[in-house]
Amino acid sequence: MGTHQLIYLRTDGNKNIASGHLTRCLSLALACRQLGMDVHFLVSDEESLSLLQSIWESWAKTEEKIREPFTLQTAFAVTKLKTASYDCLEKELPELTALLSAPVCGAFSSAISSSENDICVTNKRPVLLIDSYYVTEAYLSALKPFAAIAYLDDLRLFDYPVDLLVNYDVIPKSELPACRTACQNAGRLLLGAAYTPLRSQFQGKQITIKKHVGNILITTGGSDPYHFCLSFIHKLKILNSENPRIFSDTVFHIIIGKLNDDKDALYMRARELPFLKLHENVSDMAALMLGCDFAVSAAGTTLYELCALGVPSVSFTMADNQTASAKAFADAGAIPFAGDIRENPDEVLAMILGLIKDFHDGNSYHQRKSAQTAMRRLVDGSGALRIAQALKALSEG
Repeated sequence: MGTHQLIYLRTDGNKNIASGHLTRCLSLALACRQLGMDVHFLVSDEESLSLLQSIWESWAKTEEKIREPFTLQTAFAVTKLKTASYDCLEKELPELTALLSAPVCGAFSSAISSSENDICVTNKRPVLLIDSYYVTEAYLSALKPFAAIAYLDDLRLFDYPVDLLVNYDVIPKSELPACRTACQNAGRLLLGAAYTPLRSQFQGKQITIKKHVGNILITTGGSDPYHFCLSFIHKLKILNSENPRIFSDTVFHIIIGKLNDDKDALYMRARELPFLKLHENVSDMAALMLGCDFAVSAAGTTLYELCALGVPSVSFTMADNQTASAKAFADAGAIPFAGDIRENPDEVLAMILGLIKDFHDGNSYHQRKSAQTAMRRLVDGSGALRIAQALKALSEG
């Protein structure tokens, strides 16, 4: 009899839904692999497969859990489902249920495959983790007879009929009872930022809070549709002209995302201002963060990464779905929220610049120390391993 345990990860990434689902599932895949589980990715289309491959190749340069130069194909199995559509998951149910109920044998084979190939695995109960915004109650219910079902949730759309439900939102303690009450159909709940599935480069590291803030990180994610960086630099330039000593020993590290249309203008500003340093195609984001004393960041996954490394920060939003998370980090005393750049750009920039000026007045050391403690209390970087342990327990149940 086989002894290996099998986890299927059903997810997608493309130009419409970006790469976040693939990224966090790769983090989970590495954690599951660390626990001796065999991982099999299931994706909808060639675009998802290509993006998964691209992310893996980038990670292979920096991830500590990838100890040798092996490819995605030799690390995990990947199946491109023939009947799948990323935005209508019920279409794939006949193919997916057939795959989940197929006979298994021997040791697991890690290779790119079609769903027609034999999947050699284990006598253990398979586990299927789904990371997609397009799940329906009917889809989840149809899959339960064939595997233990886990769902990685962001939206809290309905009472998910699953064996394991993961939501790593920052949830205030006062709201946890209501969250649990709303999840009557889930067998087990993993709720809160402690379950954030971050990459291994964000684990086991923390910056030392210094009296002097010499390096400040600025990031808006993959794009900057409201030109935050240009507006921020304009304000810095004015402030610097009024008091050149403020930035005489400070460097602002600005990350230019792949979809940032202001790239040329930013490089022009950097040539004029010696305290600006631009970064593109960053493969080791943790190393860049660890070299900074403070960060200005758009809300999103980056806030969780900053918390794991203990980098004091301030956030702003530029999309409706970022607001609740940004406010939750602020309410927890971890990351102050400057507001929505779309609604009050002058107020947002004024608050951020006010914090930066405080650094030079020597008034922020204790506040930054306190913020770091709150950040690390929320996110310690071990979320992927905690989820993997719960998935392994499902396969044994």
